[in-house]
Amino acid sequence: MNPSELPSISIILTGYNEEDSIEDAIRSVFQQDYEGPVEIILSDDGSSDRTFAVMQEMVLQYDGPYRVVMNRNETSLGLGLHVRKVLDMASHEWILRQDGDDCSFPWRCRVFAQAVMEHPDAVAVVSQMTRVYEEVGIPFEFPAFPSAPEDSVRVELQQGPFSSSAHYGGSMMIRKDVYRWNESLPMTTFFEDDLIGFYAWLQGNIYELPETSLYYYRFAAKNICAVSSMLRFVDMKTALAFEKRDTDIQSHLKKSKWTGLELCEKLLESGTSVFRSREELKAEAAERRKIIDDINHRQNWWNYSFSRRWALRGKGWMGMAHCLPQKLYLFCMVSFFKLRKIKKALME
Repeated sequence: MNPSELPSISIILTGYNEEDSIEDAIRSVFQQDYEGPVEIILSDDGSSDRTFAVMQEMVLQYDGPYRVVMNRNETSLGLGLHVRKVLDMASHEWILRQDGDDCSFPWRCRVFAQAVMEHPDAVAVVSQMTRVYEEVGIPFEFPAFPSAPEDSVRVELQQGPFSSSAHYGGSMMIRKDVYRWNESLPMTTFFEDDLIGFYAWLQGNIYELPETSLYYYRFAAKNICAVSSMLRFVDMKTALAFEKRDTDIQSHLKKSKWTGLELCEKLLESGTSVFRSREELKAEAAERRKIIDDINHRQNWWNYSFSRRWALRGKGWMGMAHCLPQKLYLFCMVSFFKLRKIKKALME
């Protein structure tokens, strides 16, 4: 096939105060091996550090085949509105997102393009991601890339409610037309990927690559998912700070889920025609209500009695430990991870 006939892709790489990580992110999109039309949009959301300067330096040194566009916001818009603004700059058929602290595998565009050519009804395609964790006091480096897939990867139609699966923004490639459709719809500051993916789901089929990771997702101390990593249990002061941070993040997630739930209810009430059936909309609304209930439990966890926490506990010993009084629980977790770190050092 003539390269010009391959799916055209706009890679949108956004950054905010990420001077220490943006270089790896940019290099990873510059080194894509895809032969089809690609434009790369590097956009800084009004950083106070050298994020934009690093972008400029790397663009000046770049001599590859792809068109590169730059943008800098004078003041920070927040992630959701920043992404929406940059989407308007994209000119190609497909949109591929990447945050400024992640790293794409060189064949990412190529594998996504192959999937959408095999499934022309797709409005989005979703890969897996490989989690990479920072460790306090140790300089961070991404691992070497895995082996590139030699044959076609397995692709499956996503089944069930959209919210029954995790769809991270960096894991999805979405048709530009989907973004045009949702320009008038609400956008949250955080977890914008949940809403963008949900809006795609409303309009057509989403396909998944269940066995194929296409990028490294960095669990850094400052990013939104660090609350799910061992970074939060470095010491008691950090653990207590992360408890508050977790509550704030859950509030942002709940806002995103509420926004999608309200849209489901409006569509059901109005009878507005979308790709999804009424039964699918009802199932999605139910899934979002369930997630909101779970968030409410997390936000009120330490106000519950021990017996109620025990009834709602998670699996395994960590679920049982989470039923202890808050400071005792944090002390146990901090001690566990310190001992694990010592054991790991001794074994090396």
